Amino acid sequence: MRFPVVSLACLLLAYPIWAQDFRKATWGMTQAQVMETEPDRPAEVRQENGETILKYESVKTAELTGRLIYIFANGKLVRAKYVSNAEHTELNDFIVDFHTAEPLLMEKYGKPVAERAVWDNDLYQQERLPYLDQDRTLPSDILPSDQHAGLSISLGYLRLYTQRSSAHTKVVHSLTGENFRIVHQIEYRSVKLEAIENEVLHAYQSSFNPN
Repeated sequence: MRFPVVSLACLLLAYPIWAQDFRKATWGMTQAQVMETEPDRPAEVRQENGETILKYESVKTAELTGRLIYIFANGKLVRAKYVSNAEHTELNDFIVDFHTAEPLLMEKYGKPVAERAVWDNDLYQQERLPYLDQDRTLPSDILPSDQHAGLSISLGYLRLYTQRSSAHTKVVHSLTGENFRIVHQIEYRSVKLEAIENEVLHAYQSSFNPN
């Protein structure tokens, strides 16, 4: 009796392996499982706002080089992000970094489903806020040659972000700032487990404000 030859592709279809949602990890993994996917030991493990934060230093990707952070809620991986460690004397160079990463994200994840340049204050701009809100509302409208754009970001007066989405993951690329410090990061969020994280954060906040 001859048995049919089953190809490897058919076996994979019949018994699918976990898809990788972020690096080599899948949403919902435990801290121990995620640590097994990384070649190095974490630089820090801490509790924050009811969640567990797992941090690695000096990770390099095509988009940026910096810290790698995993976030767990109820023991499950719900979010992760890369935070750039780039330092620039010229603040507008952070805008260059943002625009350099965007085509790479476009190639990986496609066009943004949402993108905004959000102006909260026009103090250092020649145009007034109504004009900025109407005609300079996209990150692509903000150029490294724009005077004081980097300064505005560093003070929290201007924020840039794009968002891409799949069935499993939201990818949010942002450039934000406060107190003359700029944060350039790419954050990955589980679509399915977002509600779990919100519940954990709400429970944590309620524990300090029971009324």
